[in-house]
Amino acid sequence: MITINPFGFQTLTTAVNQMKPVPQFVKNLLFGRVETNATKTVMVDVIVGGQKVAPFVKRGNPARVIGNLGQKANIVEPPQIRLKKFLRPSDLFYTRGADAQMFVPGGIAGNDPIQQARQDRMAREQKDLKDIIDRTVEFLCCKGLSGAYSIAQDDGTFSIDFSMPSANKPTAAVLWSTSATAKPTKDMRSWKTIAQKASGKIPTVAIMNSTTYEAWIATTDVQTFLDKWKINIGQINTEQSNINAGAEKRATVDGVDYYVYDGIYIDKDGNQQSLIPDGYVSLVSPNADHRLQFAGVEDLEAGTVVAQYFSKDWIEKDPSGLWLLVESHPLPTFNEPAANIYAKVL
Repeated sequence: MITINPFGFQTLTTAVNQMKPVPQFVKNLLFGRVETNATKTVMVDVIVGGQKVAPFVKRGNPARVIGNLGQKANIVEPPQIRLKKFLRPSDLFYTRGADAQMFVPGGIAGNDPIQQARQDRMAREQKDLKDIIDRTVEFLCCKGLSGAYSIAQDDGTFSIDFSMPSANKPTAAVLWSTSATAKPTKDMRSWKTIAQKASGKIPTVAIMNSTTYEAWIATTDVQTFLDKWKINIGQINTEQSNINAGAEKRATVDGVDYYVYDGIYIDKDGNQQSLIPDGYVSLVSPNADHRLQFAGVEDLEAGTVVAQYFSKDWIEKDPSGLWLLVESHPLPTFNEPAANIYAKVL
């Protein structure tokens, strides 16, 4: 009798957490700090203030009492991403691995080529589920650049507000589409100052899509600046890791690296959308407090799993087949929203 034994949640969870993620430029740029939690909620501490100077104290007198660093604590339940696939017996018993022999001598089902092909097929399907989740994480990272977002789904709406100050969400005085009179270089200097005064951090990276970049590079202001300072943007080199993540460094102006990122996603209606929308620029501080948090996964078989991803499989008797599941509860958090700028420029 031909049978297949499920791998179990421990083996599959370990395997899925070791798989490399799909390219994720914004996640890789800002969210180097990853935290896993044992609870279904996470704490989002939004830091405010931090620009105080110390009061002077006469020698011999006691220390002065000052207020604590301001912060707003929010308890948030991250969105649940739970995906599964159904693998039929034909998917597992008769799947031939790449370069494997067409027929197994003796027709023994337990031969290594068949077993290896079965494992490879399950690994590919598991990787596909994880890739979908990773794309969703990048989608959440990009949405969070605006300081707040709301995502409507068939079974409800997930909303979060990181309390980004209104001054950090400006509109260009003259839209960059007005190439003759727009002042992008002045705008960016002004916005850097806003972020620095609000957070103490200096933004050093600008992120936009190609439509916005073409408007930026076409302005008289930018062309004059590049000519004046003899900046040859053709000599700008992009690190291979960023190219692999789908972004290209196009210029460095006034201490800001300009990246074009044309990542896309497919929305719930099947339409293609840009991760970075037309007409907006995110001016970000990579050294600010950005965290990618994962809530714990609750499962009757596994208990509470503290991991970025959880995976398990189980056999269905009618119709006969194997279910493969991957689950994650991610939430990218911007704990210092005042360190970033989200500007409308078109």
